[in-house]
Amino acid sequence: MRQKRRAALRLLLVLTLLAASAACVGGSSDRHVLRILTPWTSGAEKDSFQAVIEAFEADHHDINVRVSPTRALDQVLRTGVQKGEKPDLAVLPNPGALRSYAQQGDLVRLDRFQDGELGNDLVDLLKSDYDPWYRLGEAETREAGTGEAKNGEARSALYAIVVKASVKSLIWYAPRRLPTRPPDSWSGLVGLGQSITQGGGTPWCLALADPPNSGWPGTDWIEDVLLHQSGADTYSAWVDGKLTWTSPEVSAAWQTWGRTVTAQGAIHGGPLTALLTSYGEGAYPLFTAPPGCYLGHGALVTPDPEAPTESVPGTDYDFVPFPEFQPARTPAYEVSGDLVAMFRDSLEAEKFMAFLAGPKAQRIWPGRQPEAAFSASRTVTQEIASRDTTGSVARRINQLLASPAILCFDASDSMPSTMAAAFNRAVLDYLNDPSQLPKILAGLDRVQADARPKPLQSSVCTPSRPAGQEAQ
Repeated sequence: MRQKRRAALRLLLVLTLLAASAACVGGSSDRHVLRILTPWTSGAEKDSFQAVIEAFEADHHDINVRVSPTRALDQVLRTGVQKGEKPDLAVLPNPGALRSYAQQGDLVRLDRFQDGELGNDLVDLLKSDYDPWYRLGEAETREAGTGEAKNGEARSALYAIVVKASVKSLIWYAPRRLPTRPPDSWSGLVGLGQSITQGGGTPWCLALADPPNSGWPGTDWIEDVLLHQSGADTYSAWVDGKLTWTSPEVSAAWQTWGRTVTAQGAIHGGPLTALLTSYGEGAYPLFTAPPGCYLGHGALVTPDPEAPTESVPGTDYDFVPFPEFQPARTPAYEVSGDLVAMFRDSLEAEKFMAFLAGPKAQRIWPGRQPEAAFSASRTVTQEIASRDTTGSVARRINQLLASPAILCFDASDSMPSTMAAAFNRAVLDYLNDPSQLPKILAGLDRVQADARPKPLQSSVCTPSRPAGQEAQ
């Protein structure tokens, strides 16, 4: 009996030691938890960001990244900040939100990392290899850099890293359905649309529903028209609040877009369908037989995942840059980026931010979504642009980013949040009743006056530079 009791005790001791050992080797009890709030609840973006996290965790076995996805990110984040329940990190919806949190003192500056050396190295890397994209992560506060601003002077500091870049100045089409490549002039594109209509087809795909920010695909359209119709200086003045919504330039951009999408038979299903269709499904009719529409605008079109065969880039879908209104202008492209910012400082959060800025992380997303996601690193962009894959869609878009051009950051993303929200709603109102445009623009002027926007980012439009070329 005693031998059985001793054997049982020895077995219990062995099991206890094994359990303790398991907890120490790879167990969750010894791993630091890093919490990050993201807007990606499903689909390719969620999976791609998860791949970035898995690569980070593979290099940092002592850190466990826990992701909290939500479609209402801005509302959830603001509520958490107000309650003192901030995440360690968050993917901010736009540079306007970044500036708001920075000015309230809710963010950690990237040059103020606890170990000092890492922060300095990171900022130097961003300002050299991420120009001009790093400017999306800048904000003006009462202190900046390594020292305090004097006499209350506002200075710019870095608060965020672009984890994924997007290009919006693109016109998409399906070569199998539209054998004629869209022209490179606006007048030619308008003529193509008219020819499609006269032939019994529908020129444009358009979908504006994306709660809680429905309408933003239309703002992208108007911004692109304004940029190419009136130029980068006018675009910047409008973003900075120096140009009213009722100004001739801004009004003309709305009217140009209106003539494109509000004419009879111009968009798939008509205005009501565009208002109710989810943005993610807006391009599906491009791939049907016969096609429901022939042209799409913005970042990559999304083929129907339920289609019987996988769509092949360059064969089933392709792009041309947004057409010019006037010849001989320097190419200009509207772009945007997803920003990761720190709300709580810790060595684990610092390591994650440093990882995001490195080439290993910057290659992951473009590798998984090559035609839709791009790197903010000029080195990685040049690397992809130089690959020997002649004619590939991804390579050609990267070549646009790597070539001399003017990059203009998304206008509504750079506006105060109240202004951006009003812009989204105005697009919906306009498509519902184009005759109300004067009233709609006057209302936006009132929002602009109440928001009292200051010059938020003097470099909202800035020349791109090849990798290795330093700023003058």
